[in-house]
Amino acid sequence: MIQSIELKNFRKFQSLSLNFKNKIVIFVGPNATGKTSILEAIYLISTSKSHRTTTYETLILQHESKTNIVVQEKKKFELKLSKEGRQVYINDISYPKMSDFIGEISVIMFSPTDMDLILGSKSSRRRFLDLELSLIDKSYLRAITGYKRLLKERNELLKKYTESKKTILEVITKQLMEYIYKIYDVRIGFLASLNEILSCVCEELECEKIKLTYLSSYDIANLEASFQAKLSYDILSKTTNLGLHRDDFKIELDTKEAKEFASEGQMRNAVLAIKLSLKELYKRKGHDIILLLDDVFASIDQKRINHIMEYIKKEDQTFITTTSLFNIPDDLLKEAQIIRL
Repeated sequence: MIQSIELKNFRKFQSLSLNFKNKIVIFVGPNATGKTSILEAIYLISTSKSHRTTTYETLILQHESKTNIVVQEKKKFELKLSKEGRQVYINDISYPKMSDFIGEISVIMFSPTDMDLILGSKSSRRRFLDLELSLIDKSYLRAITGYKRLLKERNELLKKYTESKKTILEVITKQLMEYIYKIYDVRIGFLASLNEILSCVCEELECEKIKLTYLSSYDIANLEASFQAKLSYDILSKTTNLGLHRDDFKIELDTKEAKEFASEGQMRNAVLAIKLSLKELYKRKGHDIILLLDDVFASIDQKRINHIMEYIKKEDQTFITTTSLFNIPDDLLKEAQIIRL
């Protein structure tokens, strides 16, 4: 359970210090008051990434050179960001490897930007897979990092390919395939576990049945033949045209693809159900989970809100942002710490 957070020169906050005493914390206030930024800071401490930007400079208060986030949980976690890069600390000890820091605090976040999981590009869904699996299993993080390193080597070789480089291309391709076999199985198992949990979560939330289906860019049973069939095109296009970096997964609601047939409300419910299922999967892996719900009540009816609130009561710790307390049930408000911004 997070006990406190301190922000310096982060987004709009020159200095902010908050203590948390409840399992449920609700930030309430008008738009642009910094509610989402506080959740973003917690997410950064867990993942080292922002859910809103890939540019660290935008996180730093205007006219300042660096920002600092400190979160006190079981340990003290600190993240310093500047134009030069990142520095991370646990209990004031510097950790040069980001992989030793990532996932020490386990969070699941729902925000309006998560609609990209359905409406966004294939790369958005791959980022979801890679991030969540890396947080659950650091061996996955090492494997996907190794895959990306080899992929870069192969692409650089293809850009300058000549027949004399055929042997080294074959060696790199074989190594790449070894990573694919390993990571493919992990991804398939991950989605299978989520599908199992989703059936229960959808029943609790009374929403449509959701299914996630992996879409590979190759025949895993004949992977070598798949690469061989693409070799001429790879050489011509000077890039690797199949592999984990080209894979995707689709989201179906009652057997129909969500991207094509679901309403905005159904999409929000589907993404929320996926995030809650992900949280349950983390718990099965022995992780204590912190749930971050940013503007979760927009575009859903009161019945769904009530179901979500009942679900939240069972959780380890939940942070919620909202512009109004009107839709939140009174019994939940009695249990919550309310912070007005």
